[in-house]
Amino acid sequence: MTDSLSATELILRGQAAARVGRHEEARRYLRQAVQQAPDRVDAWLDLAGVEDDPARKVACLETVLQLEPDNMQAKLGLEMLREEAGRGGAPDPAPALAPQASDELEAVIAEASRKLNESVGPPPPDEVPADDGVLYCANHPTVETRLRCNRCGKPICTRCAIQTPVGYRCKECVNQQQAVFYTGGVTDYVIGGLIALVLGGIAGYLITLLGAWFFALILGPTVGFGIAEAVRLAVRRRRSRYLWAVVGAGIVIGTMPAWLLALTSLWTLVSLGIFLLLAVGAATARLR
Repeated sequence: MTDSLSATELILRGQAAARVGRHEEARRYLRQAVQQAPDRVDAWLDLAGVEDDPARKVACLETVLQLEPDNMQAKLGLEMLREEAGRGGAPDPAPALAPQASDELEAVIAEASRKLNESVGPPPPDEVPADDGVLYCANHPTVETRLRCNRCGKPICTRCAIQTPVGYRCKECVNQQQAVFYTGGVTDYVIGGLIALVLGGIAGYLITLLGAWFFALILGPTVGFGIAEAVRLAVRRRRSRYLWAVVGAGIVIGTMPAWLLALTSLWTLVSLGIFLLLAVGAATARLR
């Protein structure tokens, strides 16, 4: 029966099975999905979330990076797996929440928890048996939960839990993990802004000389990508959280003199606007 299903239908069935704890069924659907559509990044990420074997998780995440080298979720997943292996432990095999989890279901769960806790409230710590499994969210003390962050062990509710390829984690641990990838400093922002300012100004001036809108269509993405690559080389490929925004702002500011020159012609203004939109879009997308 499943042979006639499309890859998208298989992925949706796999996510639904994972959501209700039917892990083996979820793996079966998702493995069929990646066989049918080996270029589906979402299928490989979902499969990594339900695989029990750490080696299989690694293989799935490495496949994602082959398809999409800048995929941050896969990079974080591999980093988490290496960290777990370095501590001599194994990643938590608990399945990740499906990315398309229902907002209505979350609302029902939250409302039920609120009504329950309004009536009874959290019991004093010394009155809770050690083995009853009752926990209260560290961020929402009146919300009962059975989830823990698989990195720091802190109790978290469904609103605080973040999906990772190796299980549920709290926001603080995920932010700490992401910080590993941001190695740039203030100097990188200065360098990136200056490069974008100078190159953006030169490119804007050339567009005002050319004047034709089709040149803007051709040069906009090319110049934006080129500026982004020049910045990456100048900062030695270090990553900074907001470098993309600084470079985008630098391009906009750099083209300000060109706007003054373009005031004499409506078509030149249109061409410069098209160029700026495409150049900033390409540069920021490359540096995100």
